[in-house]
Amino acid sequence: MPNVDGEAVDTALWARTKGMRRMRAALQASLLFPALASFCRLTVRDRELLRELDGPAVFVANHVSALDAVVMAEALPPRYRHRSVVVAAADSIFKRKWEARLAQVTVDAFPIPRGGGARAHLEYLKDLLRKKWSVIIFPEGRLTVTGAIGTFRKGGAILAMDAGVPIVPAYVDGMYEVMPRFRRVPRPGRVSVTFGAPLVAQTDEDYDTFIARVESSVRTLAGPKGIEVEPAGGARSEGPNYWY
Repeated sequence: MPNVDGEAVDTALWARTKGMRRMRAALQASLLFPALASFCRLTVRDRELLRELDGPAVFVANHVSALDAVVMAEALPPRYRHRSVVVAAADSIFKRKWEARLAQVTVDAFPIPRGGGARAHLEYLKDLLRKKWSVIIFPEGRLTVTGAIGTFRKGGAILAMDAGVPIVPAYVDGMYEVMPRFRRVPRPGRVSVTFGAPLVAQTDEDYDTFIARVESSVRTLAGPKGIEVEPAGGARSEGPNYWY
């Protein structure tokens, strides 16, 4: 799939075949989730709010650890877990081929460039949403440095509004203590994922106002921890982002 600059979008269709989905489910159940449980006791709160969903959704969460995608995958009901892609920055895990393939096999990670050339990737994700796939995205655009929630970028709102699907906010708590960005080896801890009620864009909202409402919802789920704002700047991985 060529983008507006003539570059190909790596759609990785093989990662979404029925056979690969069965293999991924088996790997998650037998290896990935048990490995996570060896050091991370996961609690999922308010997952029943997802019962009102009758189609695909964009799942949005704060970003505190390299393991957030695994945590979110386990927290989701099977009907979404096995039919979701995880948005990942192309200049992070996708820099190394073996790491990229591992992420695609285990959580169906989908790479998007951080700055420029992302429009075609967004269009592909919108097409997936229209085909009843869901998307997991971390709209801060980088791992937190302090543990606080950063400002959300509008990529999640673009996907949801253009594809006509709701956004489900979620707050991941505890992963900053288990495995923050500066740690390579996790330490034991308790982690929770709290879901909020699905949000639908209002007729008077644009991308910016909708994602601001989503960010507010995630901060509300975080309670007192949602008050502090992650400072901008400093991280090489921030960059200009159309999609975030």
